Amino acid sequence: MNKTSSSLQKGFTLIELMVALTLGLILVAAAIQLFTGGLMSSHLQRANAEIQDSGVFGVDYMLRDLRLANVGNVNNLEINDQTSYGGIVFTASDSSSSANVNFVPKVSSSAYLNSALLSRGAGDTVSTMNNHWKGLSNVKDASTGTALVSDQLTIQFIAPSNMFNCEGVEVFAGDLVVQRYFLRVDANGSGTGNTDLALACDANTPASTAAGVSAQPEFVTGLGTAGQIVIPRVDHFHVLLKARNHEGNLVEYTIPQYRDAATEARRVVLAADADADNPEKAAVDAPRVLAVQVSVLIRSTNNAKNNVVDPAQASYVMLDQTVKANDSTTRFLRRVYSSTVALRNAMGEKL
Repeated sequence: MNKTSSSLQKGFTLIELMVALTLGLILVAAAIQLFTGGLMSSHLQRANAEIQDSGVFGVDYMLRDLRLANVGNVNNLEINDQTSYGGIVFTASDSSSSANVNFVPKVSSSAYLNSALLSRGAGDTVSTMNNHWKGLSNVKDASTGTALVSDQLTIQFIAPSNMFNCEGVEVFAGDLVVQRYFLRVDANGSGTGNTDLALACDANTPASTAAGVSAQPEFVTGLGTAGQIVIPRVDHFHVLLKARNHEGNLVEYTIPQYRDAATEARRVVLAADADADNPEKAAVDAPRVLAVQVSVLIRSTNNAKNNVVDPAQASYVMLDQTVKANDSTTRFLRRVYSSTVALRNAMGEKL
């Protein structure tokens, strides 16, 4: 007896359909997870690349200039807060005195360099003037939650050859170059309410011709502008000075700590060692600066959107500071770059 065509037709049972649907959903879920994981990994890799670009190129650019600090200062080899034309600028001429200061020139015939353009740090009075040092920072102390102040480092040197300063302006060999590194608001940043900060460099205006070059000019102009951004998206900038005190010990100071230590050393040593029969015994120098340490905390442009980044828990060691970002919700990737630069001629004997 022949079978009918209907008896040869077969289909899926309900259980088979449910198993197939379950397997399909598992495959789709796995695919979505792989896609999401790949997307998150892509965000993280892009954030890493952004930071690496800023760190490798921006920090290296700054360090190249810092290695020039004190170049040409061959007659004042002991660098302190009173070394004329010393590589680190702590002090400047004012209306009362132009002696025993680092920065000797005036800004004009009747004006002197504003103190907010010198090397500055936590404890110094911040400026209210645009583009001057304001101590801007996007971090807080990791232990206490106290808001921290960023530093400003001002250096000077004699151009060893024709070159360009940090603002891209040509400088002729033998001209005095003054540059300051500080954090300011990045108007092109993506942060809400202009919260993005950048490490900028502001330089003096060089001589317009080689004939106008003077290693020790009477006037220096051009400082106090917004300068040129060297590293974008910098949340904190911190500086330490390595110095050798009169006892021969190597000590680390913040910029304000160093100025205080220099003043105290002169006061204490002069009082303790003054000798009427040997007046030279009273001529003791302040701690001698040998090197400068810089540390920058660089942030990615975009949210990494990756759970491996926890801004609420992450802390960063910046030399003698351990900091946390003020923004504890957005998963920005951050990285610290630190380096030590020995100052030129700083180890020489006093002339």
